[in-house]
Amino acid sequence: MLVTFLVLSAVFIIEPVIADYPDDARVFPQLTASAVFIGSLLLLLQNYLPGPLYTFVAESVSITSSDESEVVEQAGDEEDLLDERDQKNGKDTLGSKYGYEVNETVFMVSTAVLYFVAGWAAGFLFVTPLYILGYTLWFRVNPVVGLGLAAAGTIVIYLFITYLVMPFDEGQIFDFSPLVPTLIDSTSLLLRGGA
Repeated sequence: MLVTFLVLSAVFIIEPVIADYPDDARVFPQLTASAVFIGSLLLLLQNYLPGPLYTFVAESVSITSSDESEVVEQAGDEEDLLDERDQKNGKDTLGSKYGYEVNETVFMVSTAVLYFVAGWAAGFLFVTPLYILGYTLWFRVNPVVGLGLAAAGTIVIYLFITYLVMPFDEGQIFDFSPLVPTLIDSTSLLLRGGA
C-alpha cells in the first residue's frame, strides 16, 4: 500500500508539469502529493532511519484515544481516582451516558462516511455544521465549543466556495445553492442595519 501511495504521489507531482497546468492550479496537487510522498517514503524506509527519526516515524499513534504521555503529572491520589473512573466508566460519550458502548474508531469512520455521502447528496455547506455539532455532542464537548467549531467549519467551507470556486453548496441530489446568495445578502443586510 505504501508503494501505491508513493507511485500515486509521484504521478500527482509530475502530472501538473507534464500537462502544463497553470502555476496556481499546480500548487494544491503538488503540495499534497509531496506530503504523501515524504510520509510514504519515511514509513517505507523506517527500519533504515537513524534513532530519533525512527522513533518519530515508528511511534504508534491513535487519533481516537488520548495520549497519556501528554497528561501533566498530578498527585498520586488524583491520578488513581481518574484512572479508576476511566476504567469504570469508559469513554465519556453520549452513547455511554445511555448505556451503549460504541468503538470510537467505528464511530469515527462510519460518521465520516455518512458525512461524505450526505455532503455529496445535499452539499457540504449545509452538512458540515450538522456533522460537527453531532460529532461534538457525541463526545460531550461543551455546546458553546461545538457551536464555535460548527461556525468555523462552515466558514472554511464557504471560503472554499468563494475563493476556490468549489461547488460545495451544491448537492448531487438536493441543490440548495440558490438559497445561499439570498441567505448571504439578507445576512449582510441585517449586519448593515437594513440600509
